[in-house]
Amino acid sequence: MILVSERARRNRRPVHTEIVSRAREAGLADVAVLRGLDGHIGTSRRSSRGLLRRPDNVPVAVLIFDQEERLRKFLASLTGITEDCIVTLDTAEAYRYGNAGSDIRSRDRRDTG
Repeated sequence: MILVSERARRNRRPVHTEIVSRAREAGLADVAVLRGLDGHIGTSRRSSRGLLRRPDNVPVAVLIFDQEERLRKFLASLTGITEDCIVTLDTAEAYRYGNAGSDIRSRDRRDTG
């Protein structure tokens, strides 16, 4: 998981959008972006706009699912855009249901696309 501020930019583009694009180019298995309801990253300021309005600077989590060695290689390629991010690596068993319940770890990586 890569946790980044919604306002973080790289060349005027949201950092989370750049990460998703690069993950797709790298052929990683699955990527999802989750927007927080409230919170802050490090020293960034929480920007609440009142009870009925959504905050405009909340954490965004980029979740990427693939084999550990592929994830580590990908994370190393993000040098320069992840300096204000929090990155965690977790190991889990993952299964792709709807695809004959196949184990995602055994999927042929050449077939991602």
